[in-house]
Amino acid sequence: MKVGFIGLGRMGLPLASHLVKNGVDLVAYDIHSAPLDKIQQLGGKVATSPQELAQQSDFVFTMLPGPKQIKDVVLAPNGILNQMQPGAYLVDLSTIDTDTVDELYQSAKAKGVHFADAPVGRLAAHADRGESLFMLGAEDQDIDTLSALLLKMGTTVQHCGVPGAGTRMKLINNLMVLCYCQINSEALVLSKALGLDTDKTFGVLTGTTASNGQLKEKWKVKVLGGDLTPGFDIALGFKDLTLACQAAQSAGVSLPVGNITRNMFQLARNAGKDGQDTSCMTDFWAEVNNVDKVRLKNS
Repeated sequence: MKVGFIGLGRMGLPLASHLVKNGVDLVAYDIHSAPLDKIQQLGGKVATSPQELAQQSDFVFTMLPGPKQIKDVVLAPNGILNQMQPGAYLVDLSTIDTDTVDELYQSAKAKGVHFADAPVGRLAAHADRGESLFMLGAEDQDIDTLSALLLKMGTTVQHCGVPGAGTRMKLINNLMVLCYCQINSEALVLSKALGLDTDKTFGVLTGTTASNGQLKEKWKVKVLGGDLTPGFDIALGFKDLTLACQAAQSAGVSLPVGNITRNMFQLARNAGKDGQDTSCMTDFWAEVNNVDKVRLKNS
């Protein structure tokens, strides 16, 4: 069994690395050479093009920034779908829109290729440790086969429904995650403005029902510890909020808080925060309100 992996970014590289570490015969492709070098150091192989990878793989995982990249790599006339053999598996791990994932499913089915979407949950740090959760959208007959591979990259597979359900679940998940970024930031900046000790505030907020996973697990090691290197780049967060808002519009559902949060992310991006972790929203609101940066003493 040969497995291909396309897209070795912040999440893709650790996921692909765990496949190699767990004995999978992996061939990888990325437009950058550095992550490919790391895969080779672990014992994996590299392809010179996505097409070459697809031709030799029984399973192909894609982990790309968004819908445009997925369409270019998979669905274009020279895309990988036209290179895959009938009976092979295409599994998209990206966060994309509902129309694109549905197009992937129908196009793969027409080619005789099994398709599933399995967007990744939890933080980049979890991916580093092999502790990711996968939101799997797959046909019933493919669940066991795909779960066995996904569990070589993470610890949890949640079957969400038919192909396309994983993407829909991921949009819901990230809507909540990214709205927490805004409310966490407002609360922490207000606490600083009111003269409260940040360590004590953090202790209270993570010890009551006000707590959330972003605050408890991420904020302490990222912005509150002064580390803004992107585990989840704010530009990608904005993209995911946009996708959720677009899905809501298509479904005829109002998302007042989601749309406002999307606008807040755009303001932060306009202020130069691209390339920083989504937790930089706390620094952004401190700067806007002329409040000192919020940091833990004991981070």
